Amino acid sequence: MLDVDYLRELNAFYRMELLENILPFWLRHGRDLKHGGYHTCLNRDGSVYDDDKLCMWNAGRIIWTFSFLYNELQQNDEWLEMARHGVMFLRQHGFASDGKMYYSLTREGRPLERPRDVYTELFAVLGLTEYARATGEEPLYQRAQKLMLRLWDRIEMPGKAHQPFVTETRAVRLHGHSMITLNVLQTLRLYAEEPLYSELIDQCLETILHLHTKRDRRCVLEVVEWDGQEVPGTKGRWINPGHMIEGGTFIIHEGRHRGDDALVEKGLELIEWGFDWGWDKAFGGLFNDVDCRGLPVPTVEALLYDAKLWWQHAEALYATLLAYCLTGRESFLDAYRLTHAYSFEKFADPEYGEWFAMLDRRGNRINDAKGTARKSPFHIARNFYLCHRLLSEVLDKGGGALNA
Repeated sequence: MLDVDYLRELNAFYRMELLENILPFWLRHGRDLKHGGYHTCLNRDGSVYDDDKLCMWNAGRIIWTFSFLYNELQQNDEWLEMARHGVMFLRQHGFASDGKMYYSLTREGRPLERPRDVYTELFAVLGLTEYARATGEEPLYQRAQKLMLRLWDRIEMPGKAHQPFVTETRAVRLHGHSMITLNVLQTLRLYAEEPLYSELIDQCLETILHLHTKRDRRCVLEVVEWDGQEVPGTKGRWINPGHMIEGGTFIIHEGRHRGDDALVEKGLELIEWGFDWGWDKAFGGLFNDVDCRGLPVPTVEALLYDAKLWWQHAEALYATLLAYCLTGRESFLDAYRLTHAYSFEKFADPEYGEWFAMLDRRGNRINDAKGTARKSPFHIARNFYLCHRLLSEVLDKGGGALNA
């Protein structure tokens, strides 16, 4: 039996934080009321420090956030309007003539950076699909599905999505491609249960669990050869603990959807391994990146390896709580408590609300940004809601572990 009073307190806490802190901050400061779309480069008080739309990932992510909460938590018209604000801007300005999405735009919507990789489009599919689920706009869903199928062809062919090396010399797979695609396909399936989605999800799981996962070392490598062999050098030793943790939750969700306990167990392993690799025993918090052999990283990326970023901690809050509620294992509860204490001491801002974006290894703020080119309400709002939903589920069962 889990501690019901403790879980009830947490449940109220996450709902309050979501509804009275995170969402109001972005509703106040995130909309560009003059030109459309969203401001994401926000200072501590919500003032804008860069007008350009520097990363169009955020458009799809914010659309998804407010559409999902409209669908799952409460049908708040202001949330749906916030999502619509982004849909209009994205459809008008986001796409180049070849159907790919620009990476960044000026405030007014003129192209700044040409298409990169597939993440911008993946998050657009995520957002447009969830907005279509909220509004019933079938043509929008069809457009998102068509875009996803084009992306799939790029992801599954060497050199069509981003490659860190010349493809003819060293074709590789990136863990983020399969992990994010898995989540996007799960969102498409919420709109329509089509057999194709399950087939593609199976392929994502195969890639993650059999090509990137190295069970002998209890890790998931971010970059592997196309056939799953290890890449020589720094890229081949790269672990992102947050991706292991986040991916573990997607796999657990898939396992629970299918009633597949073995798949749930594999997700639990990724959460456990990610936390073990990521937690900084000297200063607390989760490392941004780790070299799996503890060797030097000979590029400027080394500066970020020891940093503590908001998103890994938001993901770990839900992931470790989910793992505890599924298993009742004290090790997961300990991991959750460590993450919760660190996050709300170091990232949360009691004066202006929301979370700071980046800390150094010792937990000092690198700057006061609440939003950046890539930081939006997405990770925090998603995981606060998922914590609330999970805790409500457990409490409805009287505090018993969910697998009981």
